[in-house]
Amino acid sequence: MADPLVALACGLSAAFLFLLLFGLSVYLLWRKRRSQTLYRGLIPTTPTIPRCITPVLQTSQSSSYGIRPDLYQLPEEPSEWALPNGSAVRLWFAVRYQQEREQLVVSLLRAANLPVRCQSNATLVKLQLLPSDDRRHRQAKARRKGCHPQFNDTFVFQVSNSCVDQCSLNMNMYTVDHQKKHHLVGQVLIPLSHSEIKEAAGKVQWRDLDNESDQPLSKNGDIQVSLNYNQSLHRLTVVVLRARGLQCSSDAGVCAQVSLKIHTQVVRNKWTSVAKGNDPSFNERLSFRLLPMQLDTACLTLQLQQPSTKEPVLLGIVVIGPFMYARGRELEHWNDMVSKPQELVRQWHPLGSADNMQQTQCQPPSL
Repeated sequence: MADPLVALACGLSAAFLFLLLFGLSVYLLWRKRRSQTLYRGLIPTTPTIPRCITPVLQTSQSSSYGIRPDLYQLPEEPSEWALPNGSAVRLWFAVRYQQEREQLVVSLLRAANLPVRCQSNATLVKLQLLPSDDRRHRQAKARRKGCHPQFNDTFVFQVSNSCVDQCSLNMNMYTVDHQKKHHLVGQVLIPLSHSEIKEAAGKVQWRDLDNESDQPLSKNGDIQVSLNYNQSLHRLTVVVLRARGLQCSSDAGVCAQVSLKIHTQVVRNKWTSVAKGNDPSFNERLSFRLLPMQLDTACLTLQLQQPSTKEPVLLGIVVIGPFMYARGRELEHWNDMVSKPQELVRQWHPLGSADNMQQTQCQPPSL
């Protein structure tokens, strides 16, 4: 009879001990969470930024950037800005790369020496990182009109540490008339590198806009293309930038078909999206796989087309490649691409006649 009583007593003791330990654990957990809540209440919601003698960009909670002109090495008086000689338009900006966030921060400050015909219009600058899978551009609008418009805007591009040296910053300046039409004033293409960005961090730089409007147009119009070949990745990059002087309606949709050929065989066809106007702007990156041993037997064929429901209307063609396929500008562009693997080599090309060109079985994107 004593044995069952002993067993019952032991069971009750074990149950009481278990409940006691469980209650103690719950109480300690509650105390810990309460202390954490009180600790959070003591942390200020607005971070403090210590004084720094080097230029910095403050970051808000929405991850947008605000420019701090007082921290940049700016001239004290507007008269001390170095104005360009002649009719060139000059653009001032600053570039900083935040390696821990893998972000390229571009601060667009101001421009100078705009032509008289542009001074009464709004001024825009479109920024894009090339080559990039992100086809969206960033846009800055001048805060005031006139000969020397000011922007004071900052933009962020997400780019990995390993890709910075392969990128270029493209900035196009436009004026917008009363009909909301964009007119290109000029552009700047800046190859990037870790060493140059680090050296120029926080310093205001300037570039004169590249304005090629004075060059004579060809009969069928011209196309502007940037090329890069990465031998280690076996990647040929074609950036179709823009075209001008096309023999088509200003309201017509235009796309560019880019074909990679090896010998006489078409290996791959790719298209840009459709842009409107006889001076369309594409700014699109197309990549092809190409082995180093194929560089002397490959070429690029670029066709500008007007898509339609039946068959495309061909506006012009240009072939860029080695000596087997091209001469003049087109051969020079190909050779520059091969000899400058760290750069996006840009050049204008006149479009040849498309009257006798045979159509391929591939169709361009529809409108």
